[in-house]
Amino acid sequence: MAQCFKATIKHVFITATQQQNEHYNNICDKISIQRFLLNLTKQMYKKKQKKICEILDLFLLVFKTTTLTIGGGLIIISELKKIFVKKRKIISEDDFNKILATSNVIPGVTAINFVFLVGRKFGGFPCALLLVVAGILPSIIAIIMVFLYLKLVPDSIHVKKFLEGAKISSIIIMITVVLKFSKKMLNDSIIKWTICFFVIFAIFKLKIKISYILLIFFLVYTFKYITIKKILTK
Repeated sequence: MAQCFKATIKHVFITATQQQNEHYNNICDKISIQRFLLNLTKQMYKKKQKKICEILDLFLLVFKTTTLTIGGGLIIISELKKIFVKKRKIISEDDFNKILATSNVIPGVTAINFVFLVGRKFGGFPCALLLVVAGILPSIIAIIMVFLYLKLVPDSIHVKKFLEGAKISSIIIMITVVLKFSKKMLNDSIIKWTICFFVIFAIFKLKIKISYILLIFFLVYTFKYITIKKILTK
């Protein structure tokens, strides 16, 4: 009888100890899960905060570039290439060429299309919209300032001289940029150089409208794409 009583007490004690251990383990598991979720939330918050800082930094860079660059979209794109590809390495050289080609095809201002596509690739639609604002805002501010100044001083010699100087410098910079882009894009292919020569000849000598030339290119490359796709699917 005494042995049975001892065995019962021992069994009850062991059961109670096991239950306490299980309860303690459950509490530890809950604490571990809470810590894990807390650390994960902190990491996500830090990443999000870092991304926002990077997007704002890009906004300021685009705003500064479009404010200080005179000469139009091609020169702005050339300056943005130095920032996006060489300095910050946000996009690669291949991505830059693809985005630039797409920007030229899409209707609208090439530079604005370019910053929109770069922003979309880097941080989605909000980033793209922010970079578009950064690209447009300096032009709006400059136009308003020039309009107000010319309204106050209609025949300003300083403005005329500035515009003449900006025109000359812009032409020189544009020629340099065009030569730089054409050298990189056409360096590996004689066919591309030949096509460029015939396009220039057709526009200026034969007086063929550029819309017809673009239509021909569209049809040729569509046919090429369909043919290659059929060959690959076989």
